[in-house]
Amino acid sequence: MKKTMWVFLLMTVCSVISFSLSAQSQTADKIELSRLGGTTRLASADNNSYGKLSTSPVVEAVNAQDVISISVQNYRGGAWVEIIGPREARQSYIEVYDMGFGVVNLSNLRAGQYTIRITLGSEVYTGTFRKGAYGR
Repeated sequence: MKKTMWVFLLMTVCSVISFSLSAQSQTADKIELSRLGGTTRLASADNNSYGKLSTSPVVEAVNAQDVISISVQNYRGGAWVEIIGPREARQSYIEVYDMGFGVVNLSNLRAGQYTIRITLGSEVYTGTFRKGAYGR
């Protein structure tokens, strides 16, 4: 009975450690974005044209192996995504209707430090990430 309890306790501790490490690795891939400039103009309730909504846009980017996943919320219009490196660049376009999602393939880019720039109208969000030899 004592032996069974110790085995169970050891398995529980190992599971907790394994879970915490996997949770840390998922958040480590998130790219920290900072907002540069922009305006504070709002879309009117009568106007359904493209532009900013009354709440601030939420922009997130995640580095996952050989792709960058981009999520944009609270925005209507086009989102230009640029991946800029020391010798190469990649561009992508996402059409956003209140909420949009896009993926940029990085498989043909070399390993190194890259800058991501996401442009929503007059607002620009930038961040940096590292691509390793095998995608990370």
